Amino acid sequence: MNLEMKAIKFSEWASEETYCYQANVYLDGKPLAMVSNDGHGGCDREYSHNKFKGDYRATRKKVDEYFKSLPNTDVGKYKNVPEGFEQTFERWCHDQVCTYLYRKDLKKALKKAKVVKRKNDEGKMSLYDYGINVLSDAIKHRWPEAIILNDLPEDEALAIWREIL
Repeated sequence: MNLEMKAIKFSEWASEETYCYQANVYLDGKPLAMVSNDGHGGCDREYSHNKFKGDYRATRKKVDEYFKSLPNTDVGKYKNVPEGFEQTFERWCHDQVCTYLYRKDLKKALKKAKVVKRKNDEGKMSLYDYGINVLSDAIKHRWPEAIILNDLPEDEALAIWREIL
C-alpha cells in the first residue's frame, strides 16, 4: 500500500492546538481523499477526493486495516504509555504534515548556511550553522566527527534535522 500526501497547504497563523492544513492523499498513485484540519484542536476531516473512483468506504476500511496491522510506534518512549501508540490514518496524516514542515525549514536553513551536526562543549550532538561560503573541508578539519547536512542527500539530512530538533 503506497500512500502519499500532496498539495499540502499549511497556515501557521491559524494553527492553535493542531496544525491548520489541507491536503490531498493518494493511494497507489491515484486520488483517494482530501484531508484538512482547522487547527483548533479537533480531529482531521476527510472526504473522498472528487477524482476518486470506486467504493470510498471499502477502500478506507482497507487503509485502516493496513494501519492496524503495523506495530505500535514509540513503544517504551513514554512512561504513561509504555505500549506506544496504535498507528492510524490520522496519525499518518499528522506525520506527513510534520515532515513537510521540517523539510521546508531544512531547505531554508541549507540555503542560508552550512548546517553542521557536531558535539557541543558538553559532548552532546547539536546543530550549528556556519557561513554558506565556509568550506566543508575546513569544518571537517576542525571537527572530524562533524556531519555537514548540506553535503548529504535530502532524506538523510532531514532525518538528522528531525532527530536533533
